[in-house]
Amino acid sequence: MAFGFASFGDPLAEPEPVVAPVDGVRGRLAEIKETIARTCVKVGRDPRSVRLIGVTKLHTAQEIKPAVEAGLEDLGENYVQEARQKATQIPGAKWHLIGHLQKNKVHLAVQLFQMIHTLDSIELIRRVEERCHERGQSLSGLIQIRLGGEVSKNGIEPEQLAPLLARVAENPPTRLKLVGLMTVPPPPENPEQSRPHFRRLRELLEQNQSSFHGSELSMGMSADYVTAIEEGATLLRLGTAIFGPRTVR
Repeated sequence: MAFGFASFGDPLAEPEPVVAPVDGVRGRLAEIKETIARTCVKVGRDPRSVRLIGVTKLHTAQEIKPAVEAGLEDLGENYVQEARQKATQIPGAKWHLIGHLQKNKVHLAVQLFQMIHTLDSIELIRRVEERCHERGQSLSGLIQIRLGGEVSKNGIEPEQLAPLLARVAENPPTRLKLVGLMTVPPPPENPEQSRPHFRRLRELLEQNQSSFHGSELSMGMSADYVTAIEEGATLLRLGTAIFGPRTVR
């Protein structure tokens, strides 16, 4: 997977600031889109190669709707039930599952989401494929990789990726399309701390590209999305930068 340039950013350069708060979701969203475009141009990428996902966890439909009305098409939820409630109030959005998928929630997830970012076992992949067949529909999926040594995080270790893909290849899914990788690195104090993890994810995808139906890299959140773009991210998961701080309910 090549972007036509030799380096994804200078690790010694001053990091781009996270989008500063401005009046309203619409204003923050406009600034984020401008930052994405500017960063892509800087590193020789087409801004259209980056898709922005608004992370709506603990935000109400009323808080989310202004972003959708301003052109945000993709929304990400950590929990199936929360997405189910909001989807009825926000028609037309494309929903992404970015939290762990429990096997007993697969049937609901297949109904709700256009993409599942957190596949992490052959059993889960097989179950999603089975449910897609039952419903006569197709779905995109990403394999979650655990980077940064956090045992509390979901996902598989990098060295487990090739064996998992080998098992997938024994009976390739036809309805579930594996299109790339996802990671949630440790929360950084500085965006540069995330760069090695983003680079490692990109390298893993490049090494195993023939096993995927796409080149998607779901990485980068509000604190480090500029660095993620520099390292090849195609799917950014931003919550606070778009909607402001979460309110505990």
